[in-house]
Amino acid sequence: MSDAAEVPAAELPHPALPPEQPAAPQVRPWDVLPKDVVPPPATLIEDRSEWVPEVKPIDLTRYTSPEFHKLEVERMWSRTWQFAVWDGDIPNPGDIYVYRNVGRSVLVVRQRDGSVKAFVNSCLHRGRELCSEKTHQSQLRCPYHAFTWGLEGDLKWIPSQWDYPQIEKDKFSLPEVRVEQWNGFWFVNFDPAAPSLDEYLGDMVDHWKAWDWSDRYRSVTVARKLNCNWKAALDAFIETLHVYASHPEAAYLTPDSATQYDTWPDQPHFSRFHSIVGWASANLDPEPSQQEVLDSYTSVYLPEMFGTPEGDLQEGEGAREALRRIAVDVYRDRMGVDVSQMPNSELLDGTEYMIFPNFIIWPSTANPLVYRFRPGNGPDECLWETSLYLQYQGERPAPGPVYELEVGEPMRDIPELGYVGPILQQDCDNLEFMQDGMKASVTGEANVARYQESRLRHYHETLGKYVAD
Repeated sequence: MSDAAEVPAAELPHPALPPEQPAAPQVRPWDVLPKDVVPPPATLIEDRSEWVPEVKPIDLTRYTSPEFHKLEVERMWSRTWQFAVWDGDIPNPGDIYVYRNVGRSVLVVRQRDGSVKAFVNSCLHRGRELCSEKTHQSQLRCPYHAFTWGLEGDLKWIPSQWDYPQIEKDKFSLPEVRVEQWNGFWFVNFDPAAPSLDEYLGDMVDHWKAWDWSDRYRSVTVARKLNCNWKAALDAFIETLHVYASHPEAAYLTPDSATQYDTWPDQPHFSRFHSIVGWASANLDPEPSQQEVLDSYTSVYLPEMFGTPEGDLQEGEGAREALRRIAVDVYRDRMGVDVSQMPNSELLDGTEYMIFPNFIIWPSTANPLVYRFRPGNGPDECLWETSLYLQYQGERPAPGPVYELEVGEPMRDIPELGYVGPILQQDCDNLEFMQDGMKASVTGEANVARYQESRLRHYHETLGKYVAD
C-alpha cells in the first residue's frame, strides 16, 4: 500500500477552462482576405453563402447500422460520381488502374489516342478480375484462362473457340463504366442515367476556374484502414472545430472557431470551408502574442519540410504579414518556386472543398491535400486515403509512393508527409475510438453545431435523398 495520502476526487486539479467567448468570432475570413496584399480568388468573397441546413440531430444508426450500410451500397454508391484515379498516375497508353469500392471493381484504362475508358473488371468467361493491381499492358488478358480483350474493350481471342458457339465476338466486348474527368481527376459512375460530372458538380466547376492543377503531381499517398464508419472519418476533415482539442500546435496558428463555412441550398454535391492563418484560437488563455503565433509556424511546421527559418516580427508587421514574407523567401530559396504573386488565401490559408460523397480537395499551396474515404465490408470499417499534390516546374516528376497501413499502424513517421503526418496521426487517435463510442450512445444522436458543423448536416441531407429514392 502506498504511503502517499489519497487525494479526494473533488480536490483533484482540473485544467482551466477557456474564457467565455464573444457571441461571434472577432476575426472572419471575409474581413481579412480583402485586406491582403494580393487579392484572393473572387469566389472566396463573391460566392460566400450564409445559408445553413436545418438544425437537427444526426441519427447515429447512419454510422453503425448494417441495414443503412446496405442502403448506401444499393442506392447511393451505385449512382454517384466517385474519384477513381489521378491523370498523372496513368500517363501512357496501356496504363491501367484498378478502382474498387463496395464490391465493385473497375479498370480505368489509358487508350492509345490518350483518352480514357473504364470497364467492369470481370472476365466475361468465369468472372476473374482481369487485373488485380495497377499495371501497364498492351491488352486485357485474363490470367485464369487467357480470354483477351483490347485496350478498347473489344474481344481479341478466346481459347478453344470451337467450344464456345454461344459467343458472338462483336457482342462480347467488356461492359463499360461511365468515366469523366475534372481538373485532372478521373471519376466513375455506375448509373447510365446519372447527370454528367459537370452537372453533378454544379457551381463548383466555376469556383475552380481560379485553380489549375495541371502543374501538380502526386508526391505521396497513404491508405490507412480505420475501424470506424467512412462518414465518421470524413466528418473529421470538414470542420475545424476540433483543432483546439485535437491539434493543440495548430491552435496557435489558426482561429479554429472563425472558419468560414459555405453550403448552398441548390448545390447538393459540394460544400466548402476557408480557414485563415495568422491568429490563434479564441480558446487559448492567455491569448498568444503575434510573435508566439509566428513562432508556432517557424518552429513547428516549416522545419519538417524546409528547416528552421529566421522568424522575428519586423516593425509594423502582424503575424500574417510576417508569415507571408517568410513563406515567399522559403519557397524561392529552398524550392526554387516564385510565389510572390500568390494570395495569402493559397500561400498560407486552408481552402477545402468536399465533393459528395467521399472526396475532399484543398486547392491551396499551403495544404495541397486530397482525401478519399471508402467503406469496408460493413459499417464498422473504412479505408481513408491521403495524398499530397505538389507543384512543380519543368518536367512533371514521377508519382510518389503509396503506403498501405493497417488499423493501428502510425502515420506520423512517413517522411513524404512532412508536418502533415503528425497532424493526421492526431486524427487517427480520435477516429479509432469513434465507432465504439457511437454504439455506446444512449441518445442515439449526434448534436452538431448550427454553423461550424453545417457541412455535416448538408451532406447528410444529400445522403438521405439518395437512400430514400
